[in-house]
Amino acid sequence: MLSTDTGTRTEDRATPALRVLTTRRVVRSFDGRPVEDELLDPMLDAMLAAPSASNKQAWAFVTIRRSRTLRLVRAFSPGIIEPPPLIVAACFDRSRAVGGGAWDEGMLCVAMAVENLLLAAHALGLGGCPSASFRKSPVQRFLGLPDHLEPLLLVPIGHPARPIESAPRRDRNEVISHDRWRG
Repeated sequence: MLSTDTGTRTEDRATPALRVLTTRRVVRSFDGRPVEDELLDPMLDAMLAAPSASNKQAWAFVTIRRSRTLRLVRAFSPGIIEPPPLIVAACFDRSRAVGGGAWDEGMLCVAMAVENLLLAAHALGLGGCPSASFRKSPVQRFLGLPDHLEPLLLVPIGHPARPIESAPRRDRNEVISHDRWRG
């Protein structure tokens, strides 16, 4: 294995990060405990560190922890199965859009920020699941979002109600080719 200038093997340095990446799973059921500020803050920092097209950072986020707002948002979000202690609404900021069309690469940046959020949650012993199954107009109204902020994903997060299990994955030889697709 390669060595770095500090004498640490690359494999040793990468192991904790790769473990977080390869063991993250969808969590839809939560045990009811709140998500403490000391856990929320590093997740939000990780989210904001995501790549951004042309560094436009065409995103905005609303954290929802008040029980009334959680209930209202969830009432219009069939993709959120069980009540979470926290929902992060990930929004596309059209005022900072790069392309300006119906689809903008800034939307992809919102998705990458959500992935960072989910990875950070997992690293901190929490879990979550992004959901695009919600009615945008009521959610926009409940959260007081201006017209240029479009909610794309709602991400319930909390302490898992049960142990996290592996989900089946397609074999890497089925989905990865090198240099040219082998059909």
